[in-house]
Amino acid sequence: MSKPDGFAAVRRRLLPMLRRVAERLADRTVPGYPVVVDDPEQGVSGIALAPGFGLYLVREGERILLRRERVLHRTLVHTAAGREWFGGEPYEEVEEIDPSISDIELRDELARLLATWHKHPLIIRQSDS
Repeated sequence: MSKPDGFAAVRRRLLPMLRRVAERLADRTVPGYPVVVDDPEQGVSGIALAPGFGLYLVREGERILLRRERVLHRTLVHTAAGREWFGGEPYEEVEEIDPSISDIELRDELARLLATWHKHPLIIRQSDS
């Protein structure tokens, strides 16, 4: 009996969420975004809301990783006095996840990406009309 593919199982549950978010944000992102990435042969599925803002499910051998991408902006103007604090810096987090991750946890990861994207001060087209 073959071992069940954890990546495929998580991907199957995550893709409808990603597609729905892309559909809902289609008129509120920069031209060409959002992009749903789905290439199971290469072991990657995810969404890019804008350059530098994405959430990806990645297969790396037997491991399943969740890669979060965002762009940092300078918010600590007063507390950062006396030291360098750059805005617009890309930031990436990679975390190994278990194939038994719940739908709620996947939804929460997507919600964190959306919250980060909505807080970014340089994008003006993303608010509801």
